[in-house]
Amino acid sequence: MEKMTKNRLGRWIKLTAVTLLAAIPLAACSDGAKTAESGEAEAAAEPVTLSMLYSNTGSPFNKDWPIFKELLARTNVNLDVQVVPESDYQSKAKIVLSSDKIPDMVTNVNQANVLELGGTGVLLPISDYMDKLPNLKKRIEDFKMEDELENWKSPDGKLYVLPYLTESASYNRSPIIRTDLLEKYGLKAPTNTDELYAVLKKFKEIYPDSYPLTGTTAEDLRSMWGAAWGVEPNYKGFIYNEQTGSYEYVYTSEVYKEYVAYLNRLIKEGLADPEIFTSNYDQLHQKISTSKSMMYFFWNGQEISQINLLGKENTGPEFQMAMIPPIAGPAGQKALAGNRIDHGTVIPATAANKPYFDQLLKFVDYLYSEEGSDLLTWGIEGQNYIVKDGQKEFTGELKNSKNLNKALWDIGSANGSLTLVWPFKWFATILGNEDFEKYTVEANKNNWFTPAAKVPKLSSDQRDEESLLIAGVNDYYAKMQEQFVYGKASIDKDWDSYVKEIHAKGVDQLLKIYNSTLK
Repeated sequence: MEKMTKNRLGRWIKLTAVTLLAAIPLAACSDGAKTAESGEAEAAAEPVTLSMLYSNTGSPFNKDWPIFKELLARTNVNLDVQVVPESDYQSKAKIVLSSDKIPDMVTNVNQANVLELGGTGVLLPISDYMDKLPNLKKRIEDFKMEDELENWKSPDGKLYVLPYLTESASYNRSPIIRTDLLEKYGLKAPTNTDELYAVLKKFKEIYPDSYPLTGTTAEDLRSMWGAAWGVEPNYKGFIYNEQTGSYEYVYTSEVYKEYVAYLNRLIKEGLADPEIFTSNYDQLHQKISTSKSMMYFFWNGQEISQINLLGKENTGPEFQMAMIPPIAGPAGQKALAGNRIDHGTVIPATAANKPYFDQLLKFVDYLYSEEGSDLLTWGIEGQNYIVKDGQKEFTGELKNSKNLNKALWDIGSANGSLTLVWPFKWFATILGNEDFEKYTVEANKNNWFTPAAKVPKLSSDQRDEESLLIAGVNDYYAKMQEQFVYGKASIDKDWDSYVKEIHAKGVDQLLKIYNSTLK
């Protein structure tokens, strides 16, 4: 396998890695067991010890979690867990992966890091060992994940990650609107941009001091509504056009121009919040719960129950927010499902030479099995859940918990580092929102979801060139988006100069790089 060049290793800060590894606390779970790196084959009944870099998400790691202990018992494995805070996990994982002391498993690695290291000789090519990972292979086939996995493969065509798999695309980002006001004033939930404008206009007439549509950031709004305009999903602003067989820059397209022009109209007429791109979550909730705004695009599910509690407290018992189907734009009734593969676990290439390599593969494959998945999402059958009429139900303290997700974290379930399969029915149960489940079924049936954006397969040199160009392009794009939406720049007069300038800042060079990967 191709080795990393000297310069690349330099950029990975090897000396810093040694310092970091010395500083990372070890939450060892081996309880004195002999480590697997002794080089001597252990007896079949003796547990093998595997090391893991662990992102400390949810509840703080606890080696006494009942689910964690059950997992180790079922797999005859002990885990030496190196716990790293979530806040800076990706950069620290990257440093660890540059060192000569890589744990057997590095969890929660994002796509950028996987693609940067894939094919360099650092990571194990998982695709070479699929015959030893039957549960993973079955999940990929059952969930129809082949196309999405292409975005995680390196230019050599190999897969270097054990992917986090979500069973179904979910309608978990949507427009959320005051349905009590729709009913009170005889209005219908908007289904397209014209109807949305009319509803916002009516809200403004009734509540003249309000800004009916609000939000948090430009990126949030675009990611949640951009699919209906044909600007999402994209790869760093670039989309692959199936008809032309080439990449295009979407933020200079006519559909994007229509998108910012529509938002500009809402701002000018007082129908959208002047802080639609700058509100934090507390400010957003305050505006919505006090009828200063009546609609936003956001993550739904638990968000809806939270905002309804706050709204009933601040406005009155009649307050009711609910998700609605996608609001159609030029591209139709479309919603961004988000990638079903968000991150994954990597194994160092050196693990293939370890005496416990087969046991390591067996352990990670167990995480993809039905039994392993049930344990790491639902918990222990009979203690945390039961099966009734073919359906799983939480029991006891979990069932009655005010925050089910946290209650699961507190026993070691729903763990972002260990759980690699996320079933849709489990998600729906956690969110506890009938609309979420109903609309997700409808979305998959009616083709609301857009396919994941095609990711170009870049060499290390191309990736370096991309990193030099993309920041300047993105900064200028973000600046001009804000100016167009808020009217500081004229869409009619300044658009052509914006297009010319952003292409000169790097879009032309990036297009050349991305399209060269298609040859």
